[in-house]
Parts: sequence; structure tokens; C-alpha cells
Amino acid sequence: MKHALVVGASGVIGGAMARHLTSTAGWRVTCATRGGAAPEGATGLAVDLLDSASVRAAAAQLPPVTHVFYAAYQHRPTRTEEIPPNLAMLRHAIDLGEAHAGALQRVVLVTGGKYYGLQWGAIKTPARETDPRHLGPNFYYAQQDHLAERAAAAGWSWSHLIPPYVTGFSERAPMNLVMAIGVLAALSRELGLPLRFPGPAASWNALHHIADVAQIADAAAWAATSPTAANQIFNIANADPGRWRNTWPVLAAHFGLAVGEPLPVPLTQVATELAPLWRRIAEREGLRQPDLHALVDWQWADYMFKTAFSNDVLFELGKIRRAGFHGGVDSETALLGRFDELRAQRLIP
Repeated sequence: MKHALVVGASGVIGGAMARHLTSTAGWRVTCATRGGAAPEGATGLAVDLLDSASVRAAAAQLPPVTHVFYAAYQHRPTRTEEIPPNLAMLRHAIDLGEAHAGALQRVVLVTGGKYYGLQWGAIKTPARETDPRHLGPNFYYAQQDHLAERAAAAGWSWSHLIPPYVTGFSERAPMNLVMAIGVLAALSRELGLPLRFPGPAASWNALHHIADVAQIADAAAWAATSPTAANQIFNIANADPGRWRNTWPVLAAHFGLAVGEPLPVPLTQVATELAPLWRRIAEREGLRQPDLHALVDWQWADYMFKTAFSNDVLFELGKIRRAGFHGGVDSETALLGRFDELRAQRLIP
């Protein structure tokens, strides 16, 4: 029996990995979160990964861990300030994995497109795992270097997955593209309006890759045990790239809405204006979150639609396929499934 310690299980990616592993034969799953929450079939471990004493206490009660799956993140105001807490959390997660000498076999780290510099603007496409790093600060570089150093010293192996824009579900992750689109669709329907893409023409037309969390979780389980994944960095994304101009009509039809021309409206102001309307919708439909600003980080959503998608973002996927992972997810089908998930969770009507 393999024992997985999933770090970041309250988030979109970590939660998906935990659920995937609990449904896979041969895995015992422990989820490390501050509150000790865990999905059905997993055990919760309450630990603050920024507190050394909390980590030591958690290690004392943790059975031997064979695999660590890491997808945690601590936001800070600047990229420089992000480095210390995010490096400390990974370091302490590895400490938990190494609490029983000789048990740990592999650590799977999941980062993101910021590894290639997406946070700064347009990147070379397709992005390849062998591309040179950009000038810092970038906490992903600190994490990757620490991971490789610890593995070399201790004798276990690692695998590093890099997805681009991620789609999935978590109630505790307001930086959530699926939730933002679902809420905009619900508001548009309530007002009798078409569903407009809230970004500029550049974002509407650009080519992009998306990674659904089901695809990431499947790849993470493969990376944890495949010999060809040992000590390797892999891009991971859905099967095919897309353009919002092609996908948006499919999403609108799913909500029974017409499609309007793209218009880069200021989503932070839209949310402030329509927060009372959302509260009325939530009360009428019995939704679980009546606070529009708690549901979605609208400043982040504004950045995503106006800036992040304004350039082509393609990831080279040949390396992970040659190594043996052949999973594929259709992006439009995955997005529609995520909207149904939000409905089932009573987060959108």
C-alpha cells in the first residue's frame, strides 16, 4: 500500500489529486491542511506548514509516507515576497515525507505557467521544459532547486508538473476561472443579456492551452510511480489548444444564452454593481455563497481575461507523451462538466 501525503488539498489542484488517489486502488491518502479537512476516503492532518513546531507535531503522528504530492500556495503582495513562505512550505512538506527514514520514494511538485514567465507578459511558444529560466524573482525556481537538492541528498526521486491555465473546483479558491464564467453567465441570464466575453479582441482570438484538474491529477498519479518520470520536469495540459472565440459560444449555449460581441468590461466594478443582485439570486435559489466577492477574486479575473489570455500560450506536450503519459481531456467537455459541478454544489443556479 502506497501512502500519499497531499499538500494543498483544500485548493483546486490538490483537492483533485486527493480525490483521484482515494479512488485509485493501492493508495492510502492523508491530506495536510491547516484545518485538517480531507475528502471522503482520505485522512486529514491538521498542520501549519509555516510553523516548524506544528510540522514537528504533525510528523510525530504521521505514518510512513511513500509519496508527497505538493500543490500549495501562499499569496503575497509581490513576487519577491512570495519566495520565503512558499519555499518554507515545500521544505516542511518534505520534512513530513522524510519523518520516517527510508519510506519516502518520490515527491510530485505541481507549479504553473509562471515558471515560464507568464506573469510578466508574452512568452515563447510552445513553451518547452528545456527553455532557459527568466530573471527572478520566481518562487517556482526556488522550489525546484530545493526539491532537486533534497532528493539528491536523501536518495528519493522527484517529478515536476507544469500546467498552464487551470480549470477545476474548490470552494476555497476564489482565483477560479470556471467560477468566474459561471457567475457571469448567471448574472447575464438574470438580466436578460447575452453572454459577452469580458476581455479584448486579443484575448478572444489568441490560442491557449488549458489544463483541467482531472488531467493534472491523472498525470500526477502517473508521475508518482513511473520510472520514466523520475527526476523530470513535464508540461501537462488538455489534449488540444483552443481559442475563446470558438469555445465561448459552446459555453453560452450550455447556459441557454446568446453570445454578445467581446467587451473588456471592468469586472471589479461589475461585481461591486451587481453584488446586491447576486445576493437576491442566492437567496431565491438557495445558493451557498451569497457574497459575490467571496465567490470570485474579480481583480484576478480581470487580469486573466484582459491580460493573461491576450497572447498565445502553448505548451509543448511531446516530452510527457514520450515518457508514457497519454491521458487526454477535451477542454470544452471539461468546462461544461465543471459548470455542472458548480450547480450540483449549489454555487451557481
